[in-house]
Amino acid sequence: MVGENLINKGIITKEQLEKALEIKQSQPSKKLLEILYDLNFISKEVFLKELASEFQVKYVSSLDNLRLKNIKFPVNILKQIKAVPIDVRFDKVVIAAENPVDWNVKNYFQRIFPDLQLEFVLAHKDDIEKVIKLLENRQQISQLKAEIKRELKGEETSYEQSAVMRLIQYILKVSIEKKASDIHIEPEEDGAIVRIRIFGTLYEQWDLEEDIYNAVVSRIKVEANMDVSEKRKPQDGSFSMEIGGNHFDFRVSTLPTVWGESVVIRILDKRNILKRLDDIGISPKNLEIFKQGLRKPNGIFLVTGPTGSGKSTTLYASLHEIAGVDKKVITVEDPVEYKLRGIQQVNVNPKAGLTFASALRSILRQDPDIIMIGEIRDVETLEIAIKAALTGHLVLSTLHTNDSVSAISRMVDMGAEPYLVAASLVGVEAQRLVKTICPYCKTTYKPSDAYLEPIKHMLPANPIFYKGRGCEKCNMTGFSGRTLVTEVFLNDEKLESMIAKNKEKTELLEYLKSKGFKNMFYDGLIKALKGETTLEEVYKVAKP
Repeated sequence: MVGENLINKGIITKEQLEKALEIKQSQPSKKLLEILYDLNFISKEVFLKELASEFQVKYVSSLDNLRLKNIKFPVNILKQIKAVPIDVRFDKVVIAAENPVDWNVKNYFQRIFPDLQLEFVLAHKDDIEKVIKLLENRQQISQLKAEIKRELKGEETSYEQSAVMRLIQYILKVSIEKKASDIHIEPEEDGAIVRIRIFGTLYEQWDLEEDIYNAVVSRIKVEANMDVSEKRKPQDGSFSMEIGGNHFDFRVSTLPTVWGESVVIRILDKRNILKRLDDIGISPKNLEIFKQGLRKPNGIFLVTGPTGSGKSTTLYASLHEIAGVDKKVITVEDPVEYKLRGIQQVNVNPKAGLTFASALRSILRQDPDIIMIGEIRDVETLEIAIKAALTGHLVLSTLHTNDSVSAISRMVDMGAEPYLVAASLVGVEAQRLVKTICPYCKTTYKPSDAYLEPIKHMLPANPIFYKGRGCEKCNMTGFSGRTLVTEVFLNDEKLESMIAKNKEKTELLEYLKSKGFKNMFYDGLIKALKGETTLEEVYKVAKP
């Protein structure tokens, strides 16, 4: 019946149903819908919708935004019954379960909430497992929290190191293991939550009681050389620590909010930044164009993209590509995040009068071959960068623009003369970061028509797309890292003439396309078809 319904709706074919029924004969305890989902013949949404209809219950397609601090149940029991409460109100409790009609599940929660109305909804087992794993993670720090409370009362402990410091180290260690880039400690009315950013997405990890939150924030401020007593002003600081045999730098920022200080810790991992240009994810054709630009003896080469798009990593990789004992390299950064051997790095300090522009003026008297400017923020810095490029220096820098061609009009809008932009510009690369699919749970799937319809003219016949189902190796996310989608062009005589005449962006783009220029979306689409990322990820960062 289920199979025939799916055929009638055009979701599966007769051949797919026959294959699923064949498997069901050898695994009679498994539901047909489950087999169809495992074979990737139906999506997770279809699986949940059809199963919920069979059980005559509602379903939830994701548990990602669940407030973990509200779940106060023994994890071992939730693991056993494969269910989690997702909404606890004064008169009603909503429980998400793998099998919402299971008598054991209903019986357990009826004993816990005898006087409340219970609603059982369907959720996918992978989503429930993910929540339970996070709850287990939270349980592991409950012992440390108990020790901190004893320390705050003045009781002695048998450890040399304070429990607060051990808790901070535990949070840092888990965050690094999960490949997080940032840790957010966010105060609330009755304590704080700790969220970590993994491949661009924030995930809630732990909650802290108010006294523990205060102790943790004070200790972090001590480590980062901040004023512990100052809670009314934002502060910045940094500290270093060895974790798991590797040295890490941490940049700390505090911000006063109505409930207390919000603390964000940026994890600076040299293993990520010190990569070769070949290894950061630029596709082969764009990589060759990029390297051609870096081989030019002088001029400005720009890397563009929003905050958090990996521009610093690309700039450092570019320096590694071209720096050597025969070249003097000086960088101006705000701040210097990674200290590199053989390169002179200048930290911008506006309070002391050392701005990007003033630092650049002094750098030009230091006889450099290559100058790297962290970011061109104003016309003064831009004019000095152009002057440096026209007097024989290769200048690498970043700009905040949506695409590569927009960098030209951005420079003109900032106040640079079009003919100077034309004469000094070597090329521009624009980039975004997209998540890469976990190789351990990679599987084929069909994206929704909303994604396929606008690009059908760009697709081959019977295109195959991939995604990660979620497994232990990727913390049930389906992703294992990030890679770049890029677009890049180099200046030539014709383009230089067009820029000098201040031609419109559309005209510049038409000319570049005639020379074989491909935009970021195209680059991402190729990566999606190769199984490196998902089509949805490409749509998040680029327009077709």
